[in-house]
Amino acid sequence: MRQGESMGSLRLLRDESGLTIAELLMAAFIGLVVLGASWGAVAVQGRSAIYQAGLADAQATGRGAGTILLQDLRMAGYGMLGVSPDEDLPPIEFDESGGVTTLTLRGAFNNVETTLKVGATAGSTSLTVNPPPEGSFQTGEKVLVDSGLDSEVKEITSVSTVGGDLTIGLDSALEHQYPVGPNVTQIEEVVYTWDGEILDRNDQVVADNATEFGLTFVDQEGNVTASPGDDLRSVILDVVAADPAPLPGGNVAQSTVETEVNVRNLTFRFDLS
Repeated sequence: MRQGESMGSLRLLRDESGLTIAELLMAAFIGLVVLGASWGAVAVQGRSAIYQAGLADAQATGRGAGTILLQDLRMAGYGMLGVSPDEDLPPIEFDESGGVTTLTLRGAFNNVETTLKVGATAGSTSLTVNPPPEGSFQTGEKVLVDSGLDSEVKEITSVSTVGGDLTIGLDSALEHQYPVGPNVTQIEEVVYTWDGEILDRNDQVVADNATEFGLTFVDQEGNVTASPGDDLRSVILDVVAADPAPLPGGNVAQSTVETEVNVRNLTFRFDLS
């Protein structure tokens, strides 16, 4: 090996060039900054995704509860044209007491109606009717018998079929006599209760985190009242549903349903005086 080549190899072996500690620390610092910025962006996107999911759940709850309630309000009073005011059986009742809000709706929600097959005498405790085209009569519900001249409402205590005839047992004796043919209609109750959190419909949960459930009532003159009157025309509904899952930063995902519902089956209730 020539002397020049030997000296060059020695210089390579002794080469001490490279990164200093300061340069390594600076590179590490820049890497941490970049990593921190990336983590912040990921965290923001994660919180946004959680919030959007919670909002979607709240909207689904609010819309579902609102849709069911709107349908029931529109049906309130259906089939009750023949109910006398003396029966004290209003299509809509509203009560706020003991920390619980209760909305009671009445009507032929399941469209169970038929005609009297056999004439009924005053004092009778049963009705013999033709089978209804839709649904079936149920014990515990109310039944309206209406001839156009006389009408009354009784509670159904039994339903039986004897010799092909459908017989409805009544909780008390009939006050009037009815010929063959008068309408016989089942009147059902739908009861909503709200305790400040849970909104139930006939003891079935329709919104499990309802933070607001407000109802106001509009009469035929356009006056807004806190309770329904005899000349009720529409109901203003305000329901707020929130997502029960905790969200980052203390945010609450919630959905509001606010609308005015025309109680179309009550338009016949007006004062002729």
